[in-house]
Amino acid sequence: MDPFKVATLSLLLARIVYTINWFNIASTFYLIASDFGENIAILGIISASFLIGVGLFQVPAGVIAAKYGARKIAIYGIMIASSAALVTGLASDTTQITLLRFIVGIGMACFFGPSVILVSRYLGKESEGLGIGLLNSAHALGGILGLFGWVILAETLGWRATLILSGGLGIATALMLGITLIKDEGEIQKKFRIKISYVLDTLFNKSLIILGFTLLGFQAGSSMILTFSVFYFVDHLKINPLEAGLIGSLSLIVALLSSPLFGRIYDKIGNAKKLLFISGILSAVSMIGFATDSLYVIIISVIITGFFLSAGFVIVYAKAKEINKSQPHYQTLAVSYVNGISLFGVFWIPVLFSIIVNRLGYEIAWLLGGLAVILLVLPVLRLK
Repeated sequence: MDPFKVATLSLLLARIVYTINWFNIASTFYLIASDFGENIAILGIISASFLIGVGLFQVPAGVIAAKYGARKIAIYGIMIASSAALVTGLASDTTQITLLRFIVGIGMACFFGPSVILVSRYLGKESEGLGIGLLNSAHALGGILGLFGWVILAETLGWRATLILSGGLGIATALMLGITLIKDEGEIQKKFRIKISYVLDTLFNKSLIILGFTLLGFQAGSSMILTFSVFYFVDHLKINPLEAGLIGSLSLIVALLSSPLFGRIYDKIGNAKKLLFISGILSAVSMIGFATDSLYVIIISVIITGFFLSAGFVIVYAKAKEINKSQPHYQTLAVSYVNGISLFGVFWIPVLFSIIVNRLGYEIAWLLGGLAVILLVLPVLRLK
């Protein structure tokens, strides 16, 4: 079999397990909260800790990948994140879970940017958007398994066993990547040196900053839905946990199909500004449907929101990589930087959302959440 196809499939599989370890805490939190006597507030803190870790280390990971190669950093990232996820299943209190989720975030930061560069490299220049779309589909599939599948497992095995299982699967994928990923120039050309001027050019690039803040809007919408929807359905709407997990994963089921579609659309027509603006506004407006407390309206909102949120992630990453195409060693940094702005910027969303829920109720929290997404997407209008 073509080694590039094998490497691509390995990356997609690693991305699936990576995403399971991203979302399984949110889907099983009702059990964690019961064990430790906590409420939605601690879910906000745990989520914020994770987002700070994954956001704060995007740029360092991008710089290290420029020096040592995307392949090596991707493997190390998966190993760090998976090991911490496994140990989370042994935690004795929520403080330990919060700290371990921060470490999981660090590992995921190291994997993300390199994985985007590698999958684009393996599929070729004419299919970069499609490659990123496939990576996002793998993210969606992992999210479905993490949100719905891990609810089923947790109901049967308990939340601790499921975290140990997903962490172990992640470690196995890290070992698999070490065998299947093709060695890249960053590992072969030992004389390569980081140029501070190129790093600064990336960090102060106006288009990348705009893309980062635009992606922050999509991250905010995704964070609210994927972090709180299952707990919201169980806690507020009194839905069976299995049904709650299924409904909460609908946005990811849609994204599984729509991500490659938007990747191909971007490959064909470009125009990131128009695509991002339309997708951002439509996803924000549909998210407001959560405030109705009508299950049928909420289901429709989940589907529409998931469809358009997927466009934001695919197009932003493809555009960010394109901006640094004249300096290929720093493309990982460009993608990681944009992702870092959005993830580090979004850490306050889970905390604020949980505070608003406790003080004003879920309806107001969802309304304000939709408004926040609209405001955060507006900077894309300044993108050239």
